[in-house]
Amino acid sequence: MNNNEEKKKMNPFILVLFAGVIPLFVVAILAVFVLEMAGMEVVDWAKEKTSNVPIVGEMIKEDQPTEESTQKLEAAQAKLQERQDEITELENSIGDLESTIKQLEDEILRLEHRNDSNNNTEENQNPEEDVANEMIQSFTEMKGKQAAQILESIDDDQLVVRILTGMEPGERGEILQRMTKEKAARYTELVMATMENE
Repeated sequence: MNNNEEKKKMNPFILVLFAGVIPLFVVAILAVFVLEMAGMEVVDWAKEKTSNVPIVGEMIKEDQPTEESTQKLEAAQAKLQERQDEITELENSIGDLESTIKQLEDEILRLEHRNDSNNNTEENQNPEEDVANEMIQSFTEMKGKQAAQILESIDDDQLVVRILTGMEPGERGEILQRMTKEKAARYTELVMATMENE
């Protein structure tokens, strides 16, 4: 009989627990959930109201940022700022490099244009003029007597005059001095006439 009496004594406690406390707890949770879904800040309101209750208020403390988390946050912000500064610097470098590339491309175009102009000018030059310039250089490097003998033997008076007018006056005078009087006089007249016409 003792066992039946003990079972009867425990049953009212279990009955109160299952019939009263647990359903009340479930209803409270559902009410909080429904109010939160409706847009009310039930949890914050509960924290605010219970913060003044002596024992419960100490148990429910608002999350205060610790010194360690504050330092971590500041370090992260500093690192973020540093990265943003690096990005800005790199963007500026990119802009500078792009302008340098543009300048170099313009310079290349300008040089290509000038090169084309030089090629056209070289193509337009007279090959006879090139030969005459080479001959002038050759006669300038010769001794006066040798140059005079060669020039006297050339039948083309215009070529001789062209060579003589291309020389320096001192070199020209030395060559004319070594020629025969007749040829020296004729070439001097022709050189003078050519120089006057220029």
